[in-house]
Amino acid sequence: MSTTTNRGGRCYLAALLVFPALACGLAALSCSTAPKTPDVLYDTKNKAAEYSKLGDGFMATGQYDTAEKYYRDALQADSSVDNLEGVSVSHASLGRVYLAVGRRDEARGEFTSALDYARMAQSSAASSIATSGLGEVSYAAGAKEDALALFERAIVFAGKDGKSLAVALHNAAVAKAALGKGDEAMADLQKAASLNLGLKRWTELAANRYVMASLLTAQNRLEEARAMALTALDADKRAENGRGIAGDLAAVASITARLGQKDGAWDYWRRSFDAALAVGDPETVRKALVALVSLADELGKSDDKAHYAALLAKLDAAEAEGPSAPPGGAAP
Repeated sequence: MSTTTNRGGRCYLAALLVFPALACGLAALSCSTAPKTPDVLYDTKNKAAEYSKLGDGFMATGQYDTAEKYYRDALQADSSVDNLEGVSVSHASLGRVYLAVGRRDEARGEFTSALDYARMAQSSAASSIATSGLGEVSYAAGAKEDALALFERAIVFAGKDGKSLAVALHNAAVAKAALGKGDEAMADLQKAASLNLGLKRWTELAANRYVMASLLTAQNRLEEARAMALTALDADKRAENGRGIAGDLAAVASITARLGQKDGAWDYWRRSFDAALAVGDPETVRKALVALVSLADELGKSDDKAHYAALLAKLDAAEAEGPSAPPGGAAP
């Protein structure tokens, strides 16, 4: 569903202690009591936007501690000039970080704060994003019906705001798919994809297409599913979204294998492995290695089988010792 789970169900979704950030803010306040000029106000808001963008970049690559730092910096900057909508966005971003690392209670607290500030800002778009975040927390907790109700409320909040509407539609589609409402889910995804295409939001478009490919696969419409997964790959390539690319290639590889095209599946799994290794995505690295070892055996590639089996054993050993990077070494 976000960026908080694997690609098959990612949402848009996506903090250290409050006190250090608060202390810094109070220290800055004590240094100067001079009123800010309008230029300084806009400079601060622009700086907050830069921090938020940097946080998004680190969030996309799974560097959650660094993402959190920049979101905290954005929150501090927006708070200093009473930019209520920006404060709401920063709280929602922090909620994504917490949700990504499995700290659901803290994520709920951040999304609730985001909704409070969105109300004060009278921002329907920010209210939609915050409500979607609360839905993601419910979904992660297994309360899919509650999650869907929140996502549908987020759709209402979004109104005609394309970005937040696309987020809410995508999330609602994921919940509907999980509840067996595949046709409704597909319709929502198509609407979200149309919005994201018009807005040139390539990573989000890729997410829409990826879930559509998953739905088609579940319906055993494999040729259509592969074609859709390839369009997801195209969108992620436009965004240069490395983790998305690795996941898209894995999806195409898996569908290709189900179609009985083992040589084609081999090529896609190798590409997925290379991409996942390059961006440090151990989950997709493992998935690719398992598939490559199995396919190498079926295709009579004994040397390749030994190579990938050795890398898989290295990954097993590394994970047994604790969190670390995927095994080094490129594919032969």
